[in-house]
Amino acid sequence: MPDQHSNVNGRLRVLVVEDEWLVADYIVDVLEDAGHEVVATASTGEQALGHLERTGIDIALLDITLKGSLSGIDVARAARVSGIPHVFITGSGDPATRAAAEATGPLGFIQKPFSPERLLSVLGNAGAHEAS
Repeated sequence: MPDQHSNVNGRLRVLVVEDEWLVADYIVDVLEDAGHEVVATASTGEQALGHLERTGIDIALLDITLKGSLSGIDVARAARVSGIPHVFITGSGDPATRAAAEATGPLGFIQKPFSPERLLSVLGNAGAHEAS
C-alpha cells in the first residue's frame, strides 16, 4: 500500500504498540517532538492488529509482552505479511524470546530502558531502509 505511506522528509507514520501507559506516552512524545506522526497506539495485540488492517503506517514499534492473548511477536508476523516494517522495544533479555522475535525479520531491537537518541537512531535507520 505505497500510497498510504507519508515518508516525506524523514517523517514517518508510526504505530506504537506498548502495554505500559507511561512508556507508550514517552515514546509518543519522543516521536512527535522529532516530527513523526503517531497514527495510533495500542496496548494489546488485538488492538494493534485492528490498526494494522485499517491505518496506513510506515513502521510499527512493538513491545514483545502485551496485555491480551497476542504478543508483539504475533503482531510482528501480521505486520510482515502486510508489508509493514517493525522494530521491537523490549525489556526481555530471554534468548528464546529474542530468537522468536528475530524470526519475524525486524528492522531492529531497542532494549528498555532506552534514551530518546537511541529510539530516534533506530527509527532513522528504519526510515532509511523504508525509503530504499
